[in-house]
This record gives sequence, C-alpha cells and structure tokens, in this order.
Amino acid sequence: MEPATNFSNYPNFPYYPVVLSILQERKAQTVLDAPCGDGWLGYALKDRKSGVVVDGACLWEFPPADGSYRSVIEHDLNKLLPETRQYDAVVCCEAIHSLSSPGCAVDSFANSLRPGGTVIITTPNTWYMRSRLQFFLRGFHSGFRPAVTRKPGEGYVTYFPFTFCLLHQLLTHHGYRDIQLHEVNERKPMRWIEHLLALPGQLYYRMKRRQAKSPEEADYWEQAGSRQSVHGRWLVVSAVYGNPT
Repeated sequence: MEPATNFSNYPNFPYYPVVLSILQERKAQTVLDAPCGDGWLGYALKDRKSGVVVDGACLWEFPPADGSYRSVIEHDLNKLLPETRQYDAVVCCEAIHSLSSPGCAVDSFANSLRPGGTVIITTPNTWYMRSRLQFFLRGFHSGFRPAVTRKPGEGYVTYFPFTFCLLHQLLTHHGYRDIQLHEVNERKPMRWIEHLLALPGQLYYRMKRRQAKSPEEADYWEQAGSRQSVHGRWLVVSAVYGNPT
C-alpha cells in the first residue's frame, strides 16, 4: 500500500490510504465523492497527479475551489441523485451512519456507477469491544451519543451504528456483489480482556464458516470474524454493482 499523501491542510485518518489504494487497484478514472466535505479526496488525487477526474456532492460543507474537483453540486444524500451511469467509483466517507435513509444513498450510488463500478464506504465500526461495552453500560455505542439537543447541519447527528454484517446486508439488498472489508492500519486493542471477550464471537464465526454451504457464505463469515471487523474502529468496505459491458 502506498503511504498517505501530505495532508498539510487536512486531518489524516487511517482510512485515507485504504480508500486511495482501492481506487488505484480498481483503476478508477472518474470518481464521485459523496459527500465530499472539506475535499480531502480530491486534494489527495490531485496531489498524486493521478489524472483521476473527481466530482463532488455535499449539503453543508464544501471543498475549496482549488481545481481538485471538476464540479460540486449541493445535494442531500437522503434523496436520490440524478442517474448518470458515468463513474468508475463512488466514495462515501464517514457519512452513511449520519443519513436517515442509507438505502436511498446506496441506490443513488448504484445509479451513478458504470456497469461493474465500485462503491467505497467508510463508517465507524460499532463492533469493536469498547463500543460494545459502552452500549451495554450506557445504551449507545461510542460516537453515537443521543443527539436530542442537536440538529442536522448544526451538530454531529448519527442514526445507524453500522457493523460489517449490517453494511454487508444493506449492500446485498440493493444489488451489490463482491463485498470486501479492507484492513485499516490502526492500533487494534492491546488489552487481553478485549481479546478474551471477543473470543466467543470469533469461535462462532469460525463454526459458521466451517458450516457454510458455498464459497460466498464462507467468505462472509471469514470477513465477519476478521480482526478488522471485531477489533477495528473503522470499516472500509468496497462492493461492485452490475457487470462490465
């Protein structure tokens, strides 16, 4: 994997190089960044001189007009994007958990992709052990504090605490295939108690993998029981929609 680019004006999260690596691996030349936010993805691809054309869609936060994006539209991802079928990849970073209609969003992404195009979604992972313990003790996952005093666009409002299995189910339901969970270079739990508490679940995933009746089902359970799924703080998931023509 290539090192992350020099983000002098942006925070540098561990999932950045993973997203860039997937785009490079899939040879994506046209990308929709939705939501584009402050524009880290366009900046990174421009900085690498990759020649990739990037468009953006966002509602509240917009990237600087520095030429990183070919065009940027104002759009609420809870509503369908115009059908274009023009992009090799759609990237949705750290947003799907803050959408009230995530199914509408993944439908929009499918409508924006060329046949055989790739969607890349990143979102906080609520399966890691500290998040599970917080849910047990307080009733909500890490980063998903009740937003009773906040309003969309004025504060951080979350709706759905995703796990790999839930995101896999959402993408499968909307017709995506080849769903992959990617490893993120982040510090996984070092405390023995977290590994001990995760052991029953991992044993269950191994049993389900052995009992799988197809390679696809076995792959699903292997990914569900992976270290990234069980201990990682981020999910970076890619999927393919349709078949190349």
